[in-house]
Amino acid sequence: MEFLALLSPEFFLLSAVGCLVGIIFGAIPGMTATMAVAVCLPLTYSLGLHEGLALLLGLYVGGISGGLVPAILLNIPGTPSSITTTFDGHPMAKAGEPEKALKICIVASLVGGLFSAVVLFFFAPMLADFAIKFSYIEKFLIIFFALTVIASLSQNILAGIFSGLLGVLLALIGTYDTSNGGNGEYRLMFDFMVPYLETGFSLLPVLIGLFGLATIFEEAEKGIRRRIATTRSN
Repeated sequence: MEFLALLSPEFFLLSAVGCLVGIIFGAIPGMTATMAVAVCLPLTYSLGLHEGLALLLGLYVGGISGGLVPAILLNIPGTPSSITTTFDGHPMAKAGEPEKALKICIVASLVGGLFSAVVLFFFAPMLADFAIKFSYIEKFLIIFFALTVIASLSQNILAGIFSGLLGVLLALIGTYDTSNGGNGEYRLMFDFMVPYLETGFSLLPVLIGLFGLATIFEEAEKGIRRRIATTRSN
């Protein structure tokens, strides 16, 4: 009976509506999928269990996928999951192929979402047991591996290493629970006695600022070069 509810027309309709609204949220930098779910949560109070879950599921999936739109067109990821889309998507848009880039990303998002859903359905218990066994050693190795990937993908290895270490330093700013049992013993790190730094840096605003500033500086540099070229020609 629970599975048959997934095949009902109401489920598909609410999923489609939620996905459309989620894409709009994800396409706006700063509006995350979680925010879309939080904003539309009161709408589910008058719905049944399956209908409400269908709407929220569509909102979240659409919000995650919608981040690819500004990542391709503006070089600003709408969601943290769209960071890597800027590597190839925006250059394709600048080369005059934004439609092709959007089509590729939409298909990749669909296939990846379906594949991950199937894997989660069959292997969720095993993956959960594997994940909870991670100690600080495994987490350190994952971070170290991520830094090596950043350095290898960068055109300048030293710049890639520096940017990765800078990101780790920014992540250390904030409040941390130093107790093993989580009984509320907190410690501030690198807050420099500034109250605004006590909560640390949120990932999405930092990404939007970095990618946005990079685009602004790039356009400003192009304008300066045009003026210099015009001055020399005159």
